[in-house]
Amino acid sequence: MSDDSPVLRKGPLKGKRIEFAPTAGIEAFEEITEDFMLNIFGFEPGQYLITDLSSLHDFVGVDDMEVVDMLARIREVYGLDLADLPNANLLEIVRRLDGHRADQR
Repeated sequence: MSDDSPVLRKGPLKGKRIEFAPTAGIEAFEEITEDFMLNIFGFEPGQYLITDLSSLHDFVGVDDMEVVDMLARIREVYGLDLADLPNANLLEIVRRLDGHRADQR
């Protein structure tokens, strides 16, 4: 844990440091991630924070969607079935989108 990470100032976790999960994987697929977040959730860059550990579960409730609705939207928009992806990890999703795009070229 880095010493420059923010420290909580109040509440039951007062004095604890905040450490965000890594984002190197998501950043490697920045263009695909931005397209995905816009097309699936309607979020522009800067309107969301995602990490390599983020999943569709983190977005349940956006536009009243459940994970099953998100998977249906991904199939509709990208033609990609992700029903076999057990944890709905966004990094794995954008990796698959990248591979799917490469296969279509």
